[in-house]
Amino acid sequence: MLKIETGKQNEILRTISEKIKTAELNTYIKLGKEMIKYIKNPDNRWVWLAAPQIWHNKRLIVVSLLKNRDDENFQTVMMINPEILEHSTECEIEWEWCLSVPWENGEVERFISIKLSYIDENKKSKIILLSWVSARIVQHEIDHLNGILFTDKLKK
Repeated sequence: MLKIETGKQNEILRTISEKIKTAELNTYIKLGKEMIKYIKNPDNRWVWLAAPQIWHNKRLIVVSLLKNRDDENFQTVMMINPEILEHSTECEIEWEWCLSVPWENGEVERFISIKLSYIDENKKSKIILLSWVSARIVQHEIDHLNGILFTDKLKK
């Protein structure tokens, strides 16, 4: 069972995560599959999770690629070493919350669209274009990999 790390001052949540090396891929693909099971569990019902949130200081996220907030037919994917290559100039402000700071929520400004590279669970390099909710989810999770919490970006 995965243990979720909480607290704005927690050291692992405030540390830049290490890239996953080729020799480590099998280990972290296995962990990513556990993370997907966790967020898909009806008792949890989350759409995102980053490795630092479960005590692993590695660049691994699992995200549900929603078309909109009501989308029930979304795909959940594992992203190893995700990197934003490009982003829109246009931004949008929306409410966010987080497993790691469960007692807070608020408005955060994020890019409306992003172009992203990552390695998938089949060890294939991918480039994907995301917009709106999916882009927001991925940006939120990449922030975790960079030691940033959404509370650092709250609009006052």
